[in-house]
Amino acid sequence: MAPTREKALTERDFERLLDGARRIDDETQRFEAHAVILLGGRLGFRPGELTHFDESWVDRQRQIVHVPDHAPCRDGRDGEICGYCRQAVEQRIRHDQEASFDEIAEQYWQPKTDAASRPIPFHFSARVELAVESLANEYGGWPYSFSTLQRRLDAALECARSLDRTSTSLHGLRATAASYHASRGLELAAFRSMFGWEDLATARQYLNIDGAMTRRALSDIHS
Repeated sequence: MAPTREKALTERDFERLLDGARRIDDETQRFEAHAVILLGGRLGFRPGELTHFDESWVDRQRQIVHVPDHAPCRDGRDGEICGYCRQAVEQRIRHDQEASFDEIAEQYWQPKTDAASRPIPFHFSARVELAVESLANEYGGWPYSFSTLQRRLDAALECARSLDRTSTSLHGLRATAASYHASRGLELAAFRSMFGWEDLATARQYLNIDGAMTRRALSDIHS
C-alpha cells in the first residue's frame, strides 16, 4: 500500500507543523512531537516502525537507522505485546484460523513487508540527526504506545498555524517524506530502498508526479 499522498504536506506546511510542535506547552511532549514529525516526515518511518523504534536500531557512526526484520514486542501490559501488534496478530488469525494467538504473537513486532527491513540514513539533516540521537540516548527509542504517538501529532496540529487535525496523519508524514526526497532527485533505487517499497511502481509514482523534478530537469538542460 502506498503512502497517503493526499495527506502529504508541502514544505511550508511541514515547517508550520514543526512550529506547532514547538508551541506545545509541556517541554517533554514538545520534544516528543518534534521528533515524531521529523522521523515520519523526513525519514519516512511507518507508524508501526515509529512505535517500535529502539536505540539498537541506530548506527551512530554511520548515521543510519536499521529497521530490523523482527523485534520482540513487550510494550504492552505486564510485558505482553502492545495494542498495535495485538491488532496485527488478530488480523492474521482471521486469515489463518488454524494458527494460535501465541504462535503468531511470537513473530511480532515485524515490519510490514520483507522490503521494509531496511537501512535509513539520517546524515543529511542536522535536526533529523538530533531527533534520532536524542530519542535513542534519552529514551532508548520510542517509549510509549501507538496511541501516544498519535496524540503527539494531534497536539502539534492543534498548535500549528493554518493547519488542523485533518491536514495530515502518521501515514501522511511518510508521504510527506516521500514527496520531499522525490523533489530533490533521489534516484529510483535509493528511493525505493529508503522507503522499503516492494513494488517499484509506488516509487515511480512519486518520482513522476513531482513537479520540482521536472523544473530542475528543465533548468539543467536550458542553463
